[in-house]
Amino acid sequence: MTLAALARRTMESLPPPLRWRTRNAAALARWLVQRARPASVPSSYDGEFWALHDGGDWDGFARVIARLCTPASMVDVGCGDGKLLAAVRRLSPALPVLGIDGSAMALERAAAAGVTVWAHDLSSTRSSDVAALVQRIAPFDVVVSLETAEHLPPWAGARFAASLAEQARLVVFSAAQPGQGGTLHMNERPPEYWQARFAACGFRRAAADAEFGAAVATLDLPWWYAANVHLFERA
Repeated sequence: MTLAALARRTMESLPPPLRWRTRNAAALARWLVQRARPASVPSSYDGEFWALHDGGDWDGFARVIARLCTPASMVDVGCGDGKLLAAVRRLSPALPVLGIDGSAMALERAAAAGVTVWAHDLSSTRSSDVAALVQRIAPFDVVVSLETAEHLPPWAGARFAASLAEQARLVVFSAAQPGQGGTLHMNERPPEYWQARFAACGFRRAAADAEFGAAVATLDLPWWYAANVHLFERA
């Protein structure tokens, strides 16, 4: 048995709460290695990663946002390869949109799809970096962040949520729950954790939250979007 197989078997034998926390810790350790030696350690968000996450009814997701959020402008923080924003542009070509991400490969793919992008290290908690992110988000009335927060270190979570909510009218948010699993998931949290973070910023689940989640559940997308997504509004 290889060392990797032994590690997987050991992980699977742990009780679920301990397994979840151990996976978070292991992902955090891998992330720290990549941060410390970026030139010699391959990124986990490579072409294989984006190919694995290709496809899905993003045009349908764009229609849900248009119907229930009526955005005047929209920014996707952690946009990845820009599939959602590309769909928004197809639906509403004149709508101002921006995609923000820290993955160079993701932003190249998003830009190739016609999306305006901005590169930013979303994991940074330095005051200057947080202020720059808030300033870049500020002009947009609908802020989207889908399955991004779990890819950031745990100490960045509260400040990341606060950055999204600083100026927004509405926030469309989803993040992986404990045990969901995925590439470099180092901060999987229950939904209540993120709801508390947004509540601290003066946001609550919107009146259309349940309808929004139900509409996403009808789309041909990976199950975790419907399971995790919430629509937040300023209280």
